[in-house]
Amino acid sequence: MRELLTSFALLLASSSFAQSADTLTSHNDIPPRKVSFVTKVDIQHATKDGIYLNGYVVNIRYEKAKELDGKMIRVSGKVTIVKGIQHEPGGAAIQGRQGDTKHILKPKIKLVSTDKNFGEDRIRA
Repeated sequence: MRELLTSFALLLASSSFAQSADTLTSHNDIPPRKVSFVTKVDIQHATKDGIYLNGYVVNIRYEKAKELDGKMIRVSGKVTIVKGIQHEPGGAAIQGRQGDTKHILKPKIKLVSTDKNFGEDRIRA
């Protein structure tokens, strides 16, 4: 009986440390929930939803984007995926983006100064 309990305990312990197929696969295709990056603002990438920066649609007012045009900023925030439309050939025209888009709806934006004496300034989106 003691040998049976010992072998059962060893079997349970070894199976609990085994890797499952899910842990062996890479999850690089899943976008991060929060991002942070430094980029230069170009007003030509502005849309009605915000401005395209580093592959993300960053939700800021057009006036603020004009103010930041040509400047280096640090953007951080939570990423939200908006599903794109599925266009069917021969079907009615539907408004919207074809592919999925990554949005930062409530970004935290800091002006990045190239002068080390000034550091970073906080900007409200």
